[in-house]
Amino acid sequence: MLFLSCAPTYDSIADQLLVDTQKQADDGLLKLETLSERIDSLQKGSTRNDRKAVVEAKRQASYASNTDFYNSLESSLTTLDTRMTAMPDLSTPKLKNALSALERNVSDIRDIHASESILRANYLKEARQILDEQFKALMVYELTIKGGSKPQ
Repeated sequence: MLFLSCAPTYDSIADQLLVDTQKQADDGLLKLETLSERIDSLQKGSTRNDRKAVVEAKRQASYASNTDFYNSLESSLTTLDTRMTAMPDLSTPKLKNALSALERNVSDIRDIHASESILRANYLKEARQILDEQFKALMVYELTIKGGSKPQ
């Protein structure tokens, strides 16, 4: 039988998982964004070294070179979801929705990367900002319950 408690209790492990998962997402997308900007910059060059550097940057930015990043991030999100919703309370449905939206956005980024092979810097910047906002909402939740208040 599943019991719903009235107020969520703070979980320092879930809090740390949230911080770690956001950093993981941000680091991976920022790396891809930097590579995309590097590709754009190098493609303007005409030297043999520029062409070699473009090939290498494209290899590093390709979807095939980043499947481990996506697999690891999706695993972290699953672990985060499990941990944050392990003790159901009245906020669990909203929390479940927020975590599902975050997982969907990561999956969408992955799908677009798989279909385009290399993502554009402006897309990655926007994607990172959206994920950061979603992580921020979850962090506000964690900090609210850490402070002893009930989340909205």
